[in-house]
Amino acid sequence: MKTNTILFIALVICMLLNNYIGLYISGKHGSKIPWWPNIIKSRDYTFYFIYIFYIALLVNAIASIFEEEYIFPLALLGFIPILLSTYINFVARRDLARYWTPFASTGKEQKLVKTGIYAKARHPIYLSGLFLSLGFTLIAGNLYGLLFFILSLVAIVIRIKKEERELIKRFGEEYKQYAKETPLLIPKWKEK
Repeated sequence: MKTNTILFIALVICMLLNNYIGLYISGKHGSKIPWWPNIIKSRDYTFYFIYIFYIALLVNAIASIFEEEYIFPLALLGFIPILLSTYINFVARRDLARYWTPFASTGKEQKLVKTGIYAKARHPIYLSGLFLSLGFTLIAGNLYGLLFFILSLVAIVIRIKKEERELIKRFGEEYKQYAKETPLLIPKWKEK
């Protein structure tokens, strides 16, 4: 089997695993997972931008693989952040449980989750998305990937700011205190 075929199959397996695990865990814990028509009707533009850049990164990585324009050691290295993304996505969805939503808003029954991975970082799912984007960028190994990575980073930052405003509006001082004690994206490991 050719190297590019193996890379493509590995990429598809990683993507299916990442997406399936996230949706399975959220669904198992009672999260209401909306279908695409509801997501589109939500007019949550930050969601659209993030996923447009994810798709652009994925397509760019696949094109690099099929056109054999990837740098093999870099492509192999790209699977490390993708697998790390899958793990973080799993843990974050498990800890958020039924409160996960693809929207940058909170529901009436929403509780502020500050345990598990959410005790280490306030937005681990977006951290997972950044690792996923980085993995695609490394696999593609080209300037388009770098450009799309930067754009996905900008989209995630905009999304986080929007979500932070929603969380402050919903939880007030409790969220502000949580934000003071807990890093935004990069986990803080407490020293013993």
